[in-house]
Amino acid sequence: MADQDQLNLNDYFIKLKKTEAEELAQALAQSLGLKYFDLELRKPAPDILRLIPEADSRELKIAPIKKEAGVLIVGVYNPDDLKVKNYLEKLKQAGYRLEVGIISLNSLESVWPVYHFSQSKSVKYLETLEISPEKLLAAIEGVKTIAEIKSKIETSTESNPFDILDYVLAGAFIFGASDIHFEPEEDRVNLKFRIDGILYQVAEIPLKVYRLIKNRIKLAAGMFLDVSDRAQDGRFAINLKDDLLDVRVSVVPGIHAETIVMRILNVKSVLLNLNELGFRPDDLELVKTTIKLPNGLILNTGPTGSGKTTTLYSILNMLKRPEIKIVTIEDPVEYQLEGISQTQVNVREGYTFANGLRSALRQDPDVILVGEVRDHDTAETAIQAALTGHLVLSTLHTNNSLGAMPRLIELGVDKTLIPPSLRLIVAQRLVRKVCPRCRQEYRPDQKIVERIKLSLADLGPVVKSSLDLEKIKLVKAVGCDYCLKTGYKGRIGVFEFIKITPAVEKIIYGEMTEADLLAQIKKEGFVSLQQDAIIKILLGVTTIDEVERVTGPIVSN
Repeated sequence: MADQDQLNLNDYFIKLKKTEAEELAQALAQSLGLKYFDLELRKPAPDILRLIPEADSRELKIAPIKKEAGVLIVGVYNPDDLKVKNYLEKLKQAGYRLEVGIISLNSLESVWPVYHFSQSKSVKYLETLEISPEKLLAAIEGVKTIAEIKSKIETSTESNPFDILDYVLAGAFIFGASDIHFEPEEDRVNLKFRIDGILYQVAEIPLKVYRLIKNRIKLAAGMFLDVSDRAQDGRFAINLKDDLLDVRVSVVPGIHAETIVMRILNVKSVLLNLNELGFRPDDLELVKTTIKLPNGLILNTGPTGSGKTTTLYSILNMLKRPEIKIVTIEDPVEYQLEGISQTQVNVREGYTFANGLRSALRQDPDVILVGEVRDHDTAETAIQAALTGHLVLSTLHTNNSLGAMPRLIELGVDKTLIPPSLRLIVAQRLVRKVCPRCRQEYRPDQKIVERIKLSLADLGPVVKSSLDLEKIKLVKAVGCDYCLKTGYKGRIGVFEFIKITPAVEKIIYGEMTEADLLAQIKKEGFVSLQQDAIIKILLGVTTIDEVERVTGPIVSN
């Protein structure tokens, strides 16, 4: 145990030393009126590193960072060093327009391992390592099925292992995978795609070949190539015609080799129109009416991966206008939205959700998105913002909409402030849609019909009148090449809403119980998550099996 304590203490001092180094670099930059850069967070691209040789970088403690709008941004450790000044002057004489920023020595040292690939190897080898849109587009044209991806990977294993990553990324793009998993075992690595929330085995890669793929991924994501005993995070972006793919990379140590998960974020997949999310007409009208209000709090609840970010971003996209100031505080910023001021939580620098929200309020916003309400300070500040003329959107981790208000009270929010600030609570999940190419209609047996009718028995008259419960037809998932033999293609949201009406407010002010609240909202037409999912079964959007997988068994006598 003492050895473990010593390791933890060593890690603490290493982190403390790094933090102090970055703080000194920031202070120096501020005193000189220069920008500060942390190269561990923002690794230079390999083609940029070629502009200053590794030997010069090590001797002068200098590094190129990026080139934009014809200006080369250079990070220096000591801008007063005469040799550094002379070197920068030579760069200017060579035709470079320069912008100088300050970096710490620790930050600079994190870049030097990347030189191993960017300069000590041939340009041809480097270009093989780089992930280019041209190569990916060619790979996309060359594969149409999982079987073809597997075949290309097996062929490349023998001929050119560096092509494997291109086919992996191409396959993930073609099939709309949200994540790519490399899972090492003793003699091989399992490659899996997460598609519509489900993991699928794609191929097996020899462990010796995986090392080359791993280095290529780490290089693209700006990670240490020579570090394998601790976790690393990075990212890179790829422009594919009309699609911008943002790839988040997580690498963690493993028994046999490092495990890698790559999350694929496509802006197109999140900026959906509200009509595309899966709202019923009455729910869509409720959302549109609520977001037109000048102030108030809207909470979206559900577990990780339930589509909360997509829903909130779609709302922001609908609200976005030149005359509306929108500010976000996120952890992390998953998608960059044009026309919106986005900020990212940085706990190390003291920029938490609560501090970020207080800072955002000084920016005179009309609408604020807070990534998550997870503590008392954030909850209290969000409610105060909603009470003082701002529309606030946020998420809360509860199992359903009914749990939102008890959760706020658990966080220490004054119960009397909830009714005047809270406008709407949303709970949601995602269910897979039946493949449109192989779906089959069928007449269910009487037992299933009775279960469906029993589940929908307490629906309000408005929703129930839109359904035909006398001639029920359902669809089944069959499977074809288009849907990878699963029978499903794509996902859609299922929702439940609690509108804060005067009657609901009265219950909150009193001795609130979930039973009392449920009884009241049912009187007002409440539709539960599972009921909304069952309605989508009746509409031929999904299947009973899928709904039960996501929401639990449908009731039976």
